[in-house]
Amino acid sequence: MAKSDKTRQLRLAQRNAIELLLAGKTDQEVAEAVGVSRQTINSWRNKDELFRAALDARRQELWGAYVERLRQLIGRALQVLEADLLQDDDRRLRQSAAVHVLKCVGLYGANLEPTNPTERWLFDDWTDARLERALKRFWDDGFTES
Repeated sequence: MAKSDKTRQLRLAQRNAIELLLAGKTDQEVAEAVGVSRQTINSWRNKDELFRAALDARRQELWGAYVERLRQLIGRALQVLEADLLQDDDRRLRQSAAVHVLKCVGLYGANLEPTNPTERWLFDDWTDARLERALKRFWDDGFTES
């Protein structure tokens, strides 16, 4: 009689399979490495709730570590971008870098029009024509410190 799911433990082959799957191996490669069929790996991934839960938990653990590493790089990445934006003579590079920065912070292509009526007057004062002229000066004249 099989143990209930609450007390059942993953076998060594399943624990190894999880690590290999997270390393980017295919089901076939994992199956060969742990000594089971590809169908078994597929069954574990799609039907075995304990295996799926362990795989998801391990995936979350890894992603958490990756996210933390990325957070630690943000300061350095911004310094590099800032230096390129302020110093590079290649206009296309500056434009590309600026667009990537805006995309990363969710502002590229965003509707920045305020929904708060008390802030609306600030936005209304900034017409499309003024914005277009400012952007033209920005790209044509390059970045300048105010």
